[in-house]
Formats: sequence, C-alpha cells, structure tokens
Amino acid sequence: MIDRATWRSAAALAVVGLGAGCIRGSLPPREYYRLAPADSVSLARRDAVPPPLSGAITIAHYDTPGIYGSGGIVYRVGVAQYGTYPSREWAIPLGEMLGALTESVMRARPLTSGQVVFDPGASRGEEYAWRGAVREFDEVDAPGSVSAAVSLAVQLVRLADDSVVWSGSARVVEPVAISRSMGSVVEALSAAAARVVTRLVDDAATALRGVAASRAQTPGS
Repeated sequence: MIDRATWRSAAALAVVGLGAGCIRGSLPPREYYRLAPADSVSLARRDAVPPPLSGAITIAHYDTPGIYGSGGIVYRVGVAQYGTYPSREWAIPLGEMLGALTESVMRARPLTSGQVVFDPGASRGEEYAWRGAVREFDEVDAPGSVSAAVSLAVQLVRLADDSVVWSGSARVVEPVAISRSMGSVVEALSAAAARVVTRLVDDAATALRGVAASRAQTPGS
C-alpha cells in the first residue's frame, strides 16, 4: 500500500514527466550552420609585392571565450544583453572555422613565401604562429535593424623565443539582408569574418614590410 506522501511524490514525478514530454515535443529541431567560404574575388591579391616573411606559419584555433565557446549562435540586444539560440548552433567549433578561414586568406594573400598550415598538430618546424581571439561574433538586434558584428584580435608570434612580431585587431559590421532569416544572419557573419581576417592579414603584411624596409635603411642592420 502506498502512503499519501509517496503517492504525492509519484504524482509529481508523473506531471513533471508529462510536462517534459510536451516541452520536448514542442521544441524546434536543431539547426546547424557553418561559415561560408570567403569570396574568391575579395581574396584576390591587389599587387605583386612579395610577402614580407619566408618562414612557415602555423595558424592556431582562435580562442572563443565565454559565450562564444558554447557552440550556440550568439545574439546581442543593445550593448549589454547577450544570449544564444537554443536550437541554432555552429556545426564546427567557431575557433576552428576561423582558423580554416585564416588559412584560406593567407594562401590567397600571402604573408610568407613559406608554408601556411592551420593547426598542424605536431610541430613541423614552423617559424611563426598566428594566434587569434574572438571579441565579438554577434547577431546584433537593434530597433528597426539587424546586423552582424565581428571583432578579432590576433598576434603573430616568433616561436623560437615566443616573441610577438606583430599584433592587431579589426572589427566589421555587416547588415543582415533578411532579419528573420538565420541563413541571412550566418551569411552576414561569414562576410564580416572574411573581411576582418583579410584586413588583419593585410595590416600584418604592411607593418612587416615597413619593419623590413626600416632595417634595410639602417646602417649595420
């Protein structure tokens, strides 16, 4: 015989189970997205200037702190309220996609005449490492508009002495063509990410060429 307290506990569990079943049945199916490949037109070299480096570069996974490492696609409302979509996620970790994107940009707009490899695992004698971190990777919801904001910070490090050869950051905001379409949001995030990475690679190349020219003009360098 079941006493009253036990019956109440069993009834409560049954209600919870029914509720969970209803909620589970009402949730939309999970949707998975990945960044679109960078546009080959935007990656075309603008000149025939030789790359400033000759050593091989390894590209690390980008750091994705906090909410950016959750796997969910991040949205921001205003300047301070963040969230992630419960059923819309990145198919591949964001830091990995950004590393692969950087490799494709560097192959199209060379920073070195040596090899460029994304996350090679075991060291293959690379001279430099490209290390990046996500500062923003958001769908930004504002009154009357939706946009995609991407901000990255990177360092180019000489592995022999772990010294920073160059560092920089860039931010791009792209409008979202169809505000209620996740496909449009991902398309805008992809375009913004490609523009940011391309800008960073170009900025690094310009700065390193300047350093090389300055050394060439310095007697005894």
